[in-house]
Formats: sequence, C-alpha cells, structure tokens
Amino acid sequence: MKFKMKRSEQGGSPDLKKPTGKKKMIITVIVILLVLLIGVRIYGAAQSAAEKKAAEQNRQNYVPVEALTLHKQSISSAITLSGKVEADKEASVVIGTPAKVTAVYAKVGDRVSKGQVLFSLDKTDLMSSYNQASAAYQLAQAGYETNMANYENSKKNYENMKQLYEIGAVSKSELDQAAVAASDAVLETYKGQLAQAKAAYDAAQKALSDMDVKAPIDGILTALDVKIGSMVTSAVSPARVVDLSKVFVTVSISEQEINRVHSGQSVQIEVPAALVKVKGVIDSVSIAANAQGKYTLKTYIDNKDSMIKPGMFANVTLNIAGKDNVLAVPTDAVIFHGGKDVVYVAKDNAAAEMEVTTGLESGTETEIVSGLTEGDIVIIKGQNFVQDGTEIKVVTVDGKQVAQETTDTAASAQTGGGVQK
Repeated sequence: MKFKMKRSEQGGSPDLKKPTGKKKMIITVIVILLVLLIGVRIYGAAQSAAEKKAAEQNRQNYVPVEALTLHKQSISSAITLSGKVEADKEASVVIGTPAKVTAVYAKVGDRVSKGQVLFSLDKTDLMSSYNQASAAYQLAQAGYETNMANYENSKKNYENMKQLYEIGAVSKSELDQAAVAASDAVLETYKGQLAQAKAAYDAAQKALSDMDVKAPIDGILTALDVKIGSMVTSAVSPARVVDLSKVFVTVSISEQEINRVHSGQSVQIEVPAALVKVKGVIDSVSIAANAQGKYTLKTYIDNKDSMIKPGMFANVTLNIAGKDNVLAVPTDAVIFHGGKDVVYVAKDNAAAEMEVTTGLESGTETEIVSGLTEGDIVIIKGQNFVQDGTEIKVVTVDGKQVAQETTDTAASAQTGGGVQK
C-alpha cells in the first residue's frame, strides 16, 4: 500500500504534526531537573538554617546579661533616718472642778479656735459660791467708798489738829490719834479689804466660767472623752487639741555622721502613710549624745492641709558627702569575690573580672576609684551568674535592646564594637 504525502498549495511543504514521544521525554526530564534544583536549594537553605541554629544551640553555657557604658558623673553619699512625726503645738484640756457634763458642743476632728467652748459642766454648786462672792464684793466696794470718805475727813482733821497743837489747844495724844486716822496704813487697809473681796469674786467668777470648758489653743480636736451626764475630774484630761499647721520630725544620728550635718542643711522628707514628699531644712542638732549614744536632729514640715498626722513615721534623707566628675556604677554591680571587690565587664562576648577600688557610696551607686576606665561596658544584671571568662550574650546596653544576629560576628557588629574590648 502506498501513501501519498499532501503538499500545500503554496509551497508543497508537508503538514505540521504533534510532538513525538522523544520530545515529550525531553520536556519531562527538564521539568524533573527544575524540580530537583528547587528542592536542592530549599534543602540547602534549610540545612544552612539548621546548622546556624545548631551552632547557636552549641553555646549552651552563655549567660544573658544587661550592661551599661561607664561615664563620669556626680555622686553624693546620703543617709536615710527614720523618726515619728510630732505636732509643733499640742495642749490637753485641764478640769479645775469635778462636775457632770451638761452639754457638748464639739466632736473629734473639728477645727476649733482658742477660747471656743467645747462642753459645759454643771454650775449649780459654784453658782451659790459666785453669788456670795459677788455680794461680798459689792459690799466691800460700798464700804471702801465710805472708808475713803472718812479717810479724807481724817486727813483734814489731822491738819487742823496740827494747828491747834501748835497753839496749845490740843494735847499731844490727841494729835497722835488724828495722825493715825490719817496715816497711809489706814489707807492700805481699806484698799486691802477691797482687793480681798475682789479676789474672792474673781476666783468665783473664773471657777464659774471654767465650767464652760474651752479650747486652749487653735487647732484640731483630736480627743474628746465626754458625754452628757458623765463625770469629769482633774485626774484625766477629757480633751486634747493639736495644731497641725506645722509638725516636726526628730531622728537619731550616729557619732560617725553627726559632724557632717549642720543646722540649715537641706533634707528630703517622706511620710509614706500620707503620700507626702517634701523638702525641708535641719532646724537644730543636738550637741550631746543621749543614753543610747545617739545624737538627734529636728526638722519641721509645713502641714497646712493637715495630711500629716502625729505618730506617723517619716524618713529623712540627707547628704553627708559628695563628689563630681567621677566614675560610678550601680552598687549591685560591685561583688565581693575572692577577698576583693570586683566588677565584671563585657569583652569579646565573655565576662572579664576587674578588681576595683571603691569610694563614696550613695546607697544606689558606688564610686570606682580605680580598676575601670571610662567607656567600659559594665555588666549590671546577670553579674552574679558569671565568672572571669564566662561566655555571655549582652541583651541590653544603657537600657536599649541589642539586636542579636545568628552569629557571634553579627552580634559584635550590632553592638558597634562597644561590647567587645
């Protein structure tokens, strides 16, 4: 059987045909090679990441730490002393005459003025004594006026008697009697009688007035232990008034620090219970130690809003020494190790133990006299878990997060070389 090939009318070329099996195989091989190539690359990337992760995990002994760059600064040594708050002015009410309470006009917490009546006592018994004293005083006043009139007449009579005596009309004894009647002693007697009556009247009047018990000073009524019908006596004070406009704190200070403080020195005062922080000055410093061998200093606090109450604890902080332009680190960064003070610094991703000499301490910071230089990267957190040569990873410097790469070289670059010395 013969096959004839059709030719196109334009050039007689044969018609195009579908790809042969050989071509299909070539395409398949190419696709497979591409897939393998992609797979190899993915595998390579995954293996590289795994190797990097494994390398990081191999650093099983590194310690994460926080650090700061050492700079010069000012430092002051301060001490904090504690004491109780006391009112500058405080007065208890004293009862003169025991009696029953008949009325109460105030309550605890009231702001009262000096002379304001707080409560009243029964006046029945004292009223009788007052009336008697008043009558006696009135009688004494009337008698005094009469006596003074008689005294003036006696003085005139004495002058007349002197003239009559000179002419021999009266005897010496008569003149003497006239002189006695006109003497100053008689006048003083009259005045004394009136004064005695007045004193008795004033005493009775005061006793009666004191039955209206009054506030002794301006301030706040902090105690009032009375009620209508109750008996009060002079044995126990029934009320107390405190002036809280100004309070003071007395604290004890040791003999080592007493010569470092002085009157007029500024202090910082904190009363935690009242949430108050204020500045003050030392008002006075004792010059002799007490029985416990301590000296005392006193500082006042303005308390116009009365937030600070007597009996609250106050902390008084004062500087006893200071230096400028010195190296200082957080006190916790200094560790006593091997019989010496040491500080750990970050060098080449490892902790380096540096022996230091310390100076002034502020409570939170310590001066470094020798052993460190400005610019050192001092470990301030994690220092208790490292030794000289311990591998470390610095996670923050000067409070800022350090960007960590997956390799040590990248980590060093991210810290700008500051961590590596």
